[in-house]
Formats: sequence, C-alpha cells, structure tokens
Amino acid sequence: MGCILSIIEAKNKKIRNSSLEVLSESQKIAKTKNLENKVIILGEYEQNNSDQINEFGIDVILLGATDKIKDYSPDLYKNAILNLINQLEPEIILFSGSAIGKDISPRIAANLNYNLVTECIEITIGNDGYQIRRPIFAGKIIQTLKFTKEPIVMSLKSNYFMIKKVDQKEFSTEQVNIEEVENTTMPMLKEIIQPQKETLDVSEAAIIVAGGRGMKEPDNFKLIEELAEVLDAAVGASRAVVDAGWRPHSEQVGQTGKIVSPNLYIAAGISGAIQHQVGMINSKCIVAINKDKNAPIFKFADFGIVGDLFEIIPELITKLKE
Repeated sequence: MGCILSIIEAKNKKIRNSSLEVLSESQKIAKTKNLENKVIILGEYEQNNSDQINEFGIDVILLGATDKIKDYSPDLYKNAILNLINQLEPEIILFSGSAIGKDISPRIAANLNYNLVTECIEITIGNDGYQIRRPIFAGKIIQTLKFTKEPIVMSLKSNYFMIKKVDQKEFSTEQVNIEEVENTTMPMLKEIIQPQKETLDVSEAAIIVAGGRGMKEPDNFKLIEELAEVLDAAVGASRAVVDAGWRPHSEQVGQTGKIVSPNLYIAAGISGAIQHQVGMINSKCIVAINKDKNAPIFKFADFGIVGDLFEIIPELITKLKE
C-alpha cells in the first residue's frame, strides 16, 4: 500500500490550525486513494498533540520533535523530511501554507525532482489523477492544474480548507532520527525575540477586530485594541494603515497580508476593497462598521452598521463589559 505524508507543525505546544487543515485534507486523500495516512510532527511536541491528531484518521505518527529541532532550521527540516521520503516513497507530500511550509516545500521538490504545487485552494481526485486549483497573479486568476502521475509535493493555502474531524482510530508512533547538519552554508536560527506584549496571531484567531483608514490616526487603534481585549480577539489591519506605519505587517489582513477565516470578523473603518476582501471573505460572520453607506464592504458583510465608529465602538465595549 502506498502512503501520503503530511508535515505537521506545532507552536506553543499545540498543533497549528493550518496543520489541522492539512490533516483534514490528507484524511480525505488517503481514504479516496486507499493510501496509508502518515504524519511527521516537526517542532514542539506534547502528548496532547497526539490527541489532536487522533481525530483525523491517522495511521502512523512519526516524531521528529526533539531538542535539536525545536526551532526551525531549513537544513535540519529538509534532511529529516528527505530521509523519510526516501524510506516511505509517499505518493503525496502535504505541507501547510505557513512560512515554514512555503520555505521548505520547494526545497523538498527541487531535491527530489518532484512535481510541486503551492498555494492550493482545492484538490479534486479523479480516476485519471489529481486536479488542483490555485490563485495566481495576486489572486486575479484561478489556475487549474492536472496531474496524472505521482509523486506530488503540495502546500495548502492557509484558512481555505475546512477542518473536519473523523472517528478516532488506533495509530502507531515512531521516532525519527534527526541528525545534526555540519558545514552548512544555510542560515541557522540563533534566537527568537518575542514581542513585549503577547498577542494573538490573526491567522489562528477565532475572533478578529480589524481597523482601516477610517481610524484616522494610529493612536485611535487603542479603541480597536480595547474591543479586541473584551472579545479575547486578535487585532487586524488593512494594508493602508500598515503601509502608513500605524500597525505591524503581522496584523495585515488581505491579498498581500494574511488570509483569515475566524468565526467573527469585525471591520471598523475599512472600505472593503477587493484586496482586503480576498483575505477575510472566508470568515463565518462579518460585521462592518463604516460611516459611508455605499462602502463596498456592506455588499458582503453579514451585518452592517452605518455610523461613526468613534461613537459605535465605545458603546459596543460598554455593552460587552456589562
């Protein structure tokens, strides 16, 4: 029996949402193609990681999480994954669309001379192979690719795939040997400097409160931060305010920022241009606050509030605190 290999990332001792999307898709492919479903965990590992993975129909968990590989190293990750692929000969290798996935998946494909498809948003399996859709030209065109032969390396665009759990099943666990890389010319991670204030990542958050040019000046984002704190939400921003230096790029939602799919997305003072829409349209519920009743965002928002956000947001904060 052939197999599918998924590369799973853990952060802060939890499996990342983007990796849970990979697990959901790997389970679907494995079932349809009758493949053995194997995953390797790289990065931090705890027992609850296995408990999470157990909900996605996995056959084998390969543990590559050790003190040597706790922090990302391109060469260590590449060598560990290449060694596994040479042993297992998987038909499909799946990565998430995280920064690590985007960095390492091309290295794997290039080293093995495998087919590579990045930023996948849909994978269809037919009798004649795989049909894969992905955005190109900054999302203006959706490209459809067909593959009749394996192996294929794929990275999935984050927050585009549903996280679907299945019945738990027994799985085996194996430790993967991670060898040190000597005489490497690749950059090695020496230190991670965390922000002074711990903040939620917009790409992982269940609730996001985002602000745009309608906030008028950077100091007014204190309103957004206060509302986000009350809701236990992440703070997001449009490209305009990030370009202006009001907010860090890590908070940018949109075509050139992060793609998000929270349960609730509150957009304050954001007009809703197509570039921003691409980043948040998959949100379960969208609430727009804007004084311009003709703002494009009202066309796709679930709830719209027309009015002055500097009056509406303080009122919202007061009511939520009550």
